[in-house]
Amino acid sequence: MNLEQAIHERWAAAEALSALLPAEKLRTGVARGLELPYAVLTRKAGRNVFRSSGGQALDEVVLAVHVWHEEYDAGRAVVREIMAAFDNSDFTLPDGPRVVAMRRTGETAPLHDGKAWRFELEFLVQVDLPSGA
Repeated sequence: MNLEQAIHERWAAAEALSALLPAEKLRTGVARGLELPYAVLTRKAGRNVFRSSGGQALDEVVLAVHVWHEEYDAGRAVVREIMAAFDNSDFTLPDGPRVVAMRRTGETAPLHDGKAWRFELEFLVQVDLPSGA
């Protein structure tokens, strides 16, 4: 299971977040032509911070969550629940890697084409990769 899949599963398990925006409305990568509201998870960057001779590594990944919503207040509510579910969190992926820290590093909320709000949350995710993972 990769990081994006784990985030999708955690989204689905976060009851308050799923009540506002079901996990089925969360896409990974590029999403076009979807009915509002929806969210898109993208991997913006990644780098290896540390690798030991024994194979253990620490990677940093920059992820962005874009929430598209026609109503500002409703979109902000989704953003608050994303923060509650993910900001300053840690969790283990089923196949061994561990997210040791997931922290919000930025947030914007521009109005797009005068029609919909595009809330963007950026997260820095540190992933500990055990030997052999």
